[in-house]
Amino acid sequence: MTNKTLKNIRICCYVAIVFCLVWAISSVINTVSSFSSHPIDWPNGKMGKIFVLVCYAAGSIAMIGLCIKAVANVMKGVRENNVFPRSNEKLLFWIALADFVYLLGHLNLQVLWNEDLLFALTPDVFLTPFFLLFFAFMYKVAADAVEENNLTV
Repeated sequence: MTNKTLKNIRICCYVAIVFCLVWAISSVINTVSSFSSHPIDWPNGKMGKIFVLVCYAAGSIAMIGLCIKAVANVMKGVRENNVFPRSNEKLLFWIALADFVYLLGHLNLQVLWNEDLLFALTPDVFLTPFFLLFFAFMYKVAADAVEENNLTV
């Protein structure tokens, strides 16, 4: 792999980490401002509201943490001249699950403040997790190909 390609991969990794940090900061700011300006009416539909809140919070934290871990693994792999480290295979599957949970919570956030809304499940919740699963399988194929190529040389 050329030095220019490795340099571009490193730049993309740094940009991805910055995006994850911006996402984390904006999530905290938006959550604090939303909950301070609109208190949640807990007695009505308490279990559903707890479910939505847990999905949103856990999904956000998991997505940000898993993405940072995956990028760190790629950066470590680049130092070892392997841009498809095996350590990211399972992480990508976990990212797909975390994305589903996050989207499920994010889509239903309005349930926390409006008792008239019903819990929603739209095709959008399945779209990006599906593509992430597809990408995870493609990543596994690429990692297998790189490993096989390294063994034959």
